[in-house]
Amino acid sequence: MIDFIQVNATPIVGFLTLISNIIFVVALLVIIIHSKTRAKMYIFIHKYILELLFFGIMSAVIGSLVYSEIVGFPPCDLCWYQRIFLYPQAIIVLVAMFRKDKTVIDYLVPLSVLGAIIAFYQSLVQWGFSFGSILDCTATGGECTKIYVSEYSYITIPFMSFSVFIYIITLKFVYYHKDRKIRKENNESY
Repeated sequence: MIDFIQVNATPIVGFLTLISNIIFVVALLVIIIHSKTRAKMYIFIHKYILELLFFGIMSAVIGSLVYSEIVGFPPCDLCWYQRIFLYPQAIIVLVAMFRKDKTVIDYLVPLSVLGAIIAFYQSLVQWGFSFGSILDCTATGGECTKIYVSEYSYITIPFMSFSVFIYIITLKFVYYHKDRKIRKENNESY
């Protein structure tokens, strides 16, 4: 089983990341363009926000652990910083699911913004953009520049991380947009 995972992890995870990126872009376009579907999506996200967050975050946590613990890719310094901002979110959302506390979303966004900045920076470095050497690990040939995964000419491990952080941030804004509409409607009905 471990051999199967080691051989197939990158193509499978790369493909799933591609599919999630496509679904994300299509969903954003639908939200922007199509009002009837937008309303349905708002209702769905508002109802299942914690489950959506938990599924997305746990997918990233499990993926990062598979790459480091089973496949054998050692996490670099920037990868560790991204994990620092991602892993606590799984626990926060799990507790929120048991308590049915959707206000927890406010605590996820700062963690996701910081994680997204680091992941995007590392993605740019791995794609060949040079900003000088901000950190030792991003110097030419440093461990943070080493590309273990490159699928579809853009998907790297830091980009996978960036995608998850952006999904979390976007879900928060979609959730609160619907929440504001609900509060506005309730205030108008009195």
